[in-house]
Amino acid sequence: MEKVYSYTITDQEIFENIFKEEKLLMNHAVVPAGKVFPRHPTDAIVYALIVRGELSLTIEDQETKIFKEGQLVNIPKGADSELGNRGNDPLEIFVVKYEYEK
Repeated sequence: MEKVYSYTITDQEIFENIFKEEKLLMNHAVVPAGKVFPRHPTDAIVYALIVRGELSLTIEDQETKIFKEGQLVNIPKGADSELGNRGNDPLEIFVVKYEYEK
């Protein structure tokens, strides 16, 4: 049987878990302009689907790259990364984590 999951439709800052299973989880986030999360190693294989806005992403010692709506970005497990919204509009993303650390 199918399962149906809901997420919040908003322009306000939000971070919510959509589902969590043994090796797979999905989060939804709306990140306000200018907010950047501290650099940290990823705890899983990460896929970030940009729904709107721009995701700024720095992995290891590479230069910061900007990804836009309609793109899906893969970040390897254990990669030291910094991500956020350096744009002028809200960033909305869905983040899928596979083989995450509990």
